[in-house]
Amino acid sequence: MYKFFFIYVFATILNTQPLFSQNDTLNMSVSTAFNSGNVLGVYNNLRNQNKSNVNFQLEYSKRALTSQLSLNFDDRDKLSFDGSYVSYENGIANLSIGKVDRIWSFSEKSSLILSSNSRPIEAISIKLEDKFYNQWFPSNTKWSIETIYGSTRNSYNGKNSMLFGARAVINPSERLSFEILQTSQWGGKNNKLNKSTAVGIFFGETNLGENAEINKMAGFGASYEIPINRNTYRVYGQAIGEDEAGGLPSCYSWIAGMELLSPNIRVPTKLSIELIETRANTSASGWCGPNTVYNNNTYNYINYNTVMGVPIDTEGTSLELFGQSQINKNLGINYSTKFLSINDQNYSSHRLSTKRSLGTITSLGVYWKKDQLELGGNISYQNLILDKANVSDGTIFSLFSSIKF
Repeated sequence: MYKFFFIYVFATILNTQPLFSQNDTLNMSVSTAFNSGNVLGVYNNLRNQNKSNVNFQLEYSKRALTSQLSLNFDDRDKLSFDGSYVSYENGIANLSIGKVDRIWSFSEKSSLILSSNSRPIEAISIKLEDKFYNQWFPSNTKWSIETIYGSTRNSYNGKNSMLFGARAVINPSERLSFEILQTSQWGGKNNKLNKSTAVGIFFGETNLGENAEINKMAGFGASYEIPINRNTYRVYGQAIGEDEAGGLPSCYSWIAGMELLSPNIRVPTKLSIELIETRANTSASGWCGPNTVYNNNTYNYINYNTVMGVPIDTEGTSLELFGQSQINKNLGINYSTKFLSINDQNYSSHRLSTKRSLGTITSLGVYWKKDQLELGGNISYQNLILDKANVSDGTIFSLFSSIKF
């Protein structure tokens, strides 16, 4: 982690010298968040391991270079640099290095393959984004490709592993979007990216042979908007395979959702319903089955002991109705009801609970923003007990604040 921090400090110092101080922008912010108890998932930028956090951010940009230093102090008196990065943009390319949250999905809050559920990984990222300018494509057709190369913590027998990920998105029209995406973990005895490993990561068979220890997840997703009257409906989905069959993903988990956007009513509102399934069926050849999603013979799909996909982890289901409404220019509310099944097969080594747990989480929040100040609060009731995640049933109060300078 410290090598990323050193690069960030070096770039910031280089770009804040008087000789290079023209056309630059400096922004600072301080934010706080507090939960009275542990909640499954991420609420107010607090993951379920932490109950409080103080964040200081310093963002500096000049021409094509943007950098951000993010200092986080949690209730365990630990300092982290999550959210810190250096980014350089040139034409259609953006190169960045640091620790930033990513949600690789068309869902507003969930991804089966890479989400904000765990702490962000230390990674180098390259993103290309442009439009097709060929005559046989519409002028509004767009595409993007993002790749990351970094490392995860505690995912290989308590040790670190390397991770490579790639996501390609194509928008044939303003309403329709497709994605294909993949991640690969490797390390342990061989954490070097040599020719054989590279072939296995991108194209090769990883169930057998010299690259059998590589853990690959891959899949696809889609999103489509349907305007009706003055409203917009959007349907989306994502399917990710945990294993391979003939070099293609198999043993799928999936997300399916529908979103309603009503910006022109008296109280502008966005409503969503989302279903998540991480219970993989046993394949015809006998692979996969219960508890195989996010688990592998060599690697666990985790970072800092938390799964990098959806909060329910392996062998679970989630059905959530959530939304937000803008009461006036400054005041808004958000609300959610979630029905959960965790550890459906009573797997004793499950990361959240030693036994099956059914329950609900219902929350209501209010947020207020004016100029550079933002305040908010949330009350949640969870009828859920997860002994390994230290999540218990009861009412939880949350507060957050942010001020920019």
